[in-house]
Amino acid sequence: MSNMEQENLPAVPEEKKDLIHSAKDFVNNIFQPLKGKDLNQAVEEFTSEMTLVIEGLSEDQERTAQQVDQLSARQTILEESLLSRLEETELALSDAQKEMKALQKKLEKAEKAAADKKISKVSGFTGMLRQATWLVGIAVGGWIIVTLIKALL
Repeated sequence: MSNMEQENLPAVPEEKKDLIHSAKDFVNNIFQPLKGKDLNQAVEEFTSEMTLVIEGLSEDQERTAQQVDQLSARQTILEESLLSRLEETELALSDAQKEMKALQKKLEKAEKAAADKKISKVSGFTGMLRQATWLVGIAVGGWIIVTLIKALL
């Protein structure tokens, strides 16, 4: 640019000049490593590095998928085991409840039999007491009759 052209341009403040200059420097610094190299070679290197990264990620995904499958299989086995144990426990509980009901019935029968024996013992004792009372009554009545006959004779 000539001096004449520079004079026709609007005056740019000094701060904006610094900002524009620093932006240019930044862009130049970004592309500076590429200036000395062949762009095709840089693309090849980038592509090979990215391929390695993608292959690594793919292997990681495969290992993760295998681990997920193994965990799923283990979980299925554990679920089946727990279900079978639950069924066994329910059967054992059902059997225990049946046995308990049978024992309760036996206990009720035994309690009823014991209560009946107590009643028969009580009624047996009262029956003997009644008989003894009758015997005493007969003996006393006989003694009274004998005493009256002796007194009258």
